[in-house]
Amino acid sequence: MRRLVLPVFVLALLSPATAFPAERAGRAPAGPGLKSLRRSALAGSATAQYALGAGLRERRDYAAAAGWLRKAAAQGLAEAQNSLGVMYLNAEGVPRDYGEAALWLRRAADQGSAKAQFNLAAMYMEGTGVAKDEDKARELFLKSAALGDADAQFNVGVTYRAGLGVEKDPAAAVGWFGKAAGLGHPAAKTVLAEMLLRGEGAPKDAAAAVALLKEAAALGHAQAHYGLGLTYYFGSASAKDHREAIKHFEEAAARKIPEAHTALGLAYYEGVVVRRDYKLARRWFERAAALGQLQAVYNLATMYRDGEGAKEDLGAALRLYREAALKGDADSQYQLGLMHLEGRGTPKDKVWGYVWVAMAAERGHSSAKLMAQDLVVELGPGGVASAKERAASLDKGTPTKGTPIK
Repeated sequence: MRRLVLPVFVLALLSPATAFPAERAGRAPAGPGLKSLRRSALAGSATAQYALGAGLRERRDYAAAAGWLRKAAAQGLAEAQNSLGVMYLNAEGVPRDYGEAALWLRRAADQGSAKAQFNLAAMYMEGTGVAKDEDKARELFLKSAALGDADAQFNVGVTYRAGLGVEKDPAAAVGWFGKAAGLGHPAAKTVLAEMLLRGEGAPKDAAAAVALLKEAAALGHAQAHYGLGLTYYFGSASAKDHREAIKHFEEAAARKIPEAHTALGLAYYEGVVVRRDYKLARRWFERAAALGQLQAVYNLATMYRDGEGAKEDLGAALRLYREAALKGDADSQYQLGLMHLEGRGTPKDKVWGYVWVAMAAERGHSSAKLMAQDLVVELGPGGVASAKERAASLDKGTPTKGTPIK
């Protein structure tokens, strides 16, 4: 059978992080207890009012916290303004009000609060309570990053790596990820490790990458565990350690990383370290597929097609290949095309076979490219035109009459 596939180590960094976690509002400063703070706060001290509000917020007494933070914010304390803005975003002790959130965050940001600049940038990036303005968001992220905010530095790295509103610049991305990693940002450590493994934006450095992944994993970053699993599973002869790989895949799977479920399925399928067990491999693939992992869907389809870990079921194989194929998986598109061409589980149909093989070819599948060229000759202009019509019907979600798979 064709070898099953394992997802590569590529993080989905298509857009900057824009969540508003509670800690973005700032933590209560260390110092006097709440009773002592209350006396100073009642006397009008803005710093005491902020500290008291932050302390009450940590205790989840949101209504009281909002009252004290409002007093400090009204006196112009940037930390309080940022915290109050975040509370309006999260509806903590006050009704959710994006306009009020933007007002207080903007006041804090104008005073140079890195946290407020990050939070306001996130609002502009998503268009939350303000007109969406990605240029303004990038400007604010950059200001926050320059002031040393690790989340903002991470986001600036994302924009340079993906070319979001700026020219792609992997070296600049490495620089910003490095700054955030140096401040202990686990996702930045993981992404930087990935880039060093690839030699993207910096020379390849496997040793430094593994060190970064270990640091991120120790901080509980699930993707770092998956990355470590891959480096130990596929590393150079001196770096390979399949037992460590399995341990890290299990850690990542426990944290709901779909690719880690697929990796464990492959380990049981291949019988590396663990005893070969097709049924257990299938169960891991099923878990990954339920989380939307396309390589797992492809692997399941292949096992059903070949009767591994379950009785041969060509109908299930066709259904699963089609599910992944419609979501853009080139391997599934190619295999689905072959099943139509060979008449496995469905009547032979060269036109449908060409439709799926051509899709895979467009996605760079090397075998599909060669087969598509041959099929064009066999089908002729009429057959190719029919295939294009059927492909268009798939794009519209309305398969033409005669589509053999429902």
